[in-house]
Amino acid sequence: MKMAAQSPTKRKMEEEPVTGYLHEVSPVKTSRRNVRYFDATVQTGQGDYKRVVCFSPEKRASFQQAIDNKQSVKLIDAQKTISSSNPGTFDVLVSSRSSVEAAEQLPFPWREPPTADKVAIADVLALGPRQRVGVMEARVLQTTANRVVPVNGVASELRVFEICDPTGQTALTLWDRQIMSVQEGKSYRFTALSTRKEGDRTVLTSSLQTAITAVGDVGRPPSVRMLAVAGDQTVRGQVTGVQIVVKPRCRRCHAGQESVAARSTTHRCERCGILQHTNAYVLTYSGMVMVATRNGEELSLTLTNSAVFNYVRDNYLSRMAHDGPSLEEEVIGLSELEATVNGEGLVVRFGPGVQAEASGSAKQDGAQGEEVKTCELGELLAESEDINA
Repeated sequence: MKMAAQSPTKRKMEEEPVTGYLHEVSPVKTSRRNVRYFDATVQTGQGDYKRVVCFSPEKRASFQQAIDNKQSVKLIDAQKTISSSNPGTFDVLVSSRSSVEAAEQLPFPWREPPTADKVAIADVLALGPRQRVGVMEARVLQTTANRVVPVNGVASELRVFEICDPTGQTALTLWDRQIMSVQEGKSYRFTALSTRKEGDRTVLTSSLQTAITAVGDVGRPPSVRMLAVAGDQTVRGQVTGVQIVVKPRCRRCHAGQESVAARSTTHRCERCGILQHTNAYVLTYSGMVMVATRNGEELSLTLTNSAVFNYVRDNYLSRMAHDGPSLEEEVIGLSELEATVNGEGLVVRFGPGVQAEASGSAKQDGAQGEEVKTCELGELLAESEDINA
């Protein structure tokens, strides 16, 4: 039996390259069926935007480069499919056999998609889950939670903040290095956030692409709701044991790395397989410290990423920022340690106690000038990270 020929129109729709500007590439995700992919948006006209789903994670670097350079591209051998989220248009599916090529100048200018426009918290509260929020300015009201959770084999720290602007109030979860970018009472511009539901409330979480910039005070709504949270406590005593784990993490797929050669200038990610410069990997800290307090108790406390980061920065230890054993020797050598422990039992800050500061002040004064100069990891330690909660 002879099969009916495919219509020329349908064949043309499948074979014609998709041309435009790329925007908003997501981190690599894994579906419930264990398929790895990432999302993006392609601008195909003056105000025409299509969703792109790419099932070839190794193409993410090409997508990101095109976005950074605002370079128009052709998506060759990409499949068009009826959009489930935007009826009347199509989504673009990119596979391993598809290719990304530079395109000639287009008859329309590069323009950020509408989702990248600044939104107010009142707009966020009206959104459903898994929606992108391009730009938002808000004031940080208070910290309400601090936890450590495993993500792709790495202990990752999250901190939840209540934020507001004149239109309303919601919660924002920041991860790892982003936590150190904000302070209570200050206002910031946040980019590349996403929404999720917490009961009936729409809240926000950061992504790998999230950038945080200080701005002038954005104001508050007529009334704010301050949440009851357990207070911090201060612990002082002698360190009797310490463990600090330093693990490089791929900033593209967020996977922890087990075997990065100390003197190598490049390293291939053990998960996504992308070869990158070694200094592009982000250091993540975890661990614990045992403290014998002045009243005879011995406490075992969990160290957070931000606590170790701040200890390295505040004590000019950048030369050993990547060296867990050296940091452990530094901590156990303190004559006294002072730690701030939150209501969930996590160390959110620690450093030399009064006795240690008195004995070590001369040494620090002499070393400060030299160590600041060797802070090669400053940019690495300040990298922002993307995790979908």
